[in-house]
Amino acid sequence: MLKHLLNESAVLKSVETVDEYGSSVISDIKTVNCKIEFAYSQNDGTESSLLEKPARMFCVEDVKIGDIVSYNQENYQVLQVNTYKDLDGKIMLREVYLK
Repeated sequence: MLKHLLNESAVLKSVETVDEYGSSVISDIKTVNCKIEFAYSQNDGTESSLLEKPARMFCVEDVKIGDIVSYNQENYQVLQVNTYKDLDGKIMLREVYLK
């Protein structure tokens, strides 16, 4: 129903586990259709110092906490996933919080 709004693409790297050195072990890499929103805020009242805050991504694909999303050559870690279902119980959208 909302798939026509997911007009951007990102790379989803599914993390299987973390090795003994603290590095993420990637189990699957795939491109997903999504919509990404970034939040910005001002640092100390000056207009020239905008800080990029965490982002939200909307998609349909299965995303887990701890996965990595690559968008515009930047990697973001998945912090939270909210799932929205239609009246039939079918997943129609996932809201993913990134940092």
